Amino acid sequence: MILRLLTTLNYRNLCDQDMAFEQGIHSISGLNGQGKTNVLEALYLVLTGVVDAGRLQQLVRFEETEAYVRATLERDEGQSIAEVGIGRGKRLMKLDGVRVKSAELLRGGAVFIAPEDSDIVFGSPSVRRKFLDDLLSKISARYAQALDLYQKNLAQRNAALKNDEQWALEVFDAKLAELGTLVMDLRQRAIQKIQKYASEAHTRIGGRGELGVTLQETTSIEGYARDFLLKRSEEFARQSTVIGPHRDDLVLTLRGQPASDFASRGEARTIALALRYAEYELLFERYQENPILLIDDFSAELDPERRTALIELARRSPQALITGTEPLPHAEHHYRMQGGRLERVQ
Repeated sequence: MILRLLTTLNYRNLCDQDMAFEQGIHSISGLNGQGKTNVLEALYLVLTGVVDAGRLQQLVRFEETEAYVRATLERDEGQSIAEVGIGRGKRLMKLDGVRVKSAELLRGGAVFIAPEDSDIVFGSPSVRRKFLDDLLSKISARYAQALDLYQKNLAQRNAALKNDEQWALEVFDAKLAELGTLVMDLRQRAIQKIQKYASEAHTRIGGRGELGVTLQETTSIEGYARDFLLKRSEEFARQSTVIGPHRDDLVLTLRGQPASDFASRGEARTIALALRYAEYELLFERYQENPILLIDDFSAELDPERRTALIELARRSPQALITGTEPLPHAEHHYRMQGGRLERVQ
């Protein structure tokens, strides 16, 4: 898949413009705060539909009410157009003129690599769960649907706990256990592949020591219903559900030790990069199409060995957009971002 044209209207600090791209590596350089990251985020949004719901209105330029992004794409089966409109905290997405849900967009269309990925290692379990949930939702519509239903039922069960509605828990327990076991089962199946691809990538890009990727679960598939009963008094005290996939963690270890406690900043960046490699491999495996690679702030916290590894991944992809304060020597196409406007450098 190749992005041919990206169109933005009222999107953050970007000028209203049509941005043309070609096959190969694109270097987007410029000072901080000029809009480089916003170009990548706009493309990622229109391709995958992935964005935190609370951030939607922040994507609309100040003093405007609506924003719009369109991507014109070249695919094996012909031209395709993805669109997203944003307004009043909501979004409307279309693919080739037909309104779709985010799960029906080009979920395998892009991989986004950013310095903030180190938060997957050092951040809270919720950050790691989000990485896992976003990835699995991209490769499995069944997972995305199960997770959405689980979260809705979880909210209802938590409301019953807060309101001391013991009579309602039997109904919610059964449904939540059913959905929770499905989410856990799909996670367990996927984690083996994530471990394989991430471990291989970690070695290939110069990581020192063995990388481990496992799940730490608060209950088991077999004991889900039983544990609800055992935790009942604690849950009423806390007024929230204390077991289930919403409390589980993606455990990352380096040389057998928790990476969150023992990894250096450079090692954490390498681990995060290995996880993005795994994401790339899983998306290609699922859709048999190389994703567009989006790399933000290329040089941040990367030594020459890791930079070389990123460039190798970029060359594998038919198209890569890479931002940085300085032009990237390895790029075939050079752009300059200034004041929200992207201009090609001849």
